[in-house]
Amino acid sequence: MGLIAQIKEYFFARRMKRIEKAGKLLKNPKAIREDRWAALEYLAETVPEADYAIPHLLQRFEYSLEHGINDTREKELALKGIVRFGEASVPFVRSWLQETSRIAWPIKVLKELGKEDAVIECLKNALNFTDVAFNQMAVDKNYDILCYLREYQIPDSVAQIAHFLQDADERVRFAAAELLIGQQTEQIRDHLTPFLKDDSSENRRIRQAVIQVFVDRNWKVANPTDFPDGRVADGVYINSQGLIEMRA
Repeated sequence: MGLIAQIKEYFFARRMKRIEKAGKLLKNPKAIREDRWAALEYLAETVPEADYAIPHLLQRFEYSLEHGINDTREKELALKGIVRFGEASVPFVRSWLQETSRIAWPIKVLKELGKEDAVIECLKNALNFTDVAFNQMAVDKNYDILCYLREYQIPDSVAQIAHFLQDADERVRFAAAELLIGQQTEQIRDHLTPFLKDDSSENRRIRQAVIQVFVDRNWKVANPTDFPDGRVADGVYINSQGLIEMRA
């Protein structure tokens, strides 16, 4: 190896050590605040390679400081440091959303980039369709994702979202129901109809929401004979046209 190559390798190794040290500081909520801020500034403003900067910056979203103002200030700088890489940052954030349970700030990154399509894609891909009943972090993540997705029209995903109507967690079931109800498509009716007959206490909120959407959209009940005397619930009946109406 020539002298110039050795010198380049030496300085490259030194820079890698500095980046690694900065990354460790960034991940440590107990680090001295000024040291962590200096590390954050270095990664967010100086390191020119996305491959080296973004993975460390994303780590800053994984914890919150007791001092809310400082926490927000640091996260905003981390966000700015990621966004400066533009389109190149999207694959990193997409991958990160698969791993993390703290999705709020990564989503802010995508929105800051103006990548609404990427937000939808990344959130849908980050949903966990396996049985996560005994993993509260995974349950909470599914719930958060479903809540975020309520902002969007995703009619092509109705069947997938309907999967969560059977989730063990009531919050997840209700979030899925709200997301479906917000979709302007007739596809949701068949998925919601079973709740008209569900008088269980754990699905009471969903049933009320489903009744209301049937009323608001003038949907006919497919099998009115399933309801003796046309009664759906207290004060809720199916009329002769097959429509649900509220009666005093």
